[in-house]
Amino acid sequence: SYNPHVRYAAAMALGIACAGSAQADAHALLEPLMSDGTDFVRQAAIIAMGLLYMQTSAGKTERVKAFREKLLKTIADKHEDVMTRFGAILANGIMDAGGRNSC
Repeated sequence: SYNPHVRYAAAMALGIACAGSAQADAHALLEPLMSDGTDFVRQAAIIAMGLLYMQTSAGKTERVKAFREKLLKTIADKHEDVMTRFGAILANGIMDAGGRNSC
């Protein structure tokens, strides 16, 4: 959609609907939104991806490891937009919710 608010809502809805499932189809839909031109759309996509991989170990899918590395890079990048960095911090916390007790 050309409307960034619709893209934001779609990303968040997908993240909530697929929370903890680590579905490849959901990942494929969220990945392009993580590099969107609008800061709050990037934030929503990163948070939704955190929900998607909540309590998912790197042993279950290799995408988790790559996403964690991207999160850490985004958090550490001082040139990244503040909203995007905040979304990465939230996603990092969401992924580790419950103490990382996943198999």
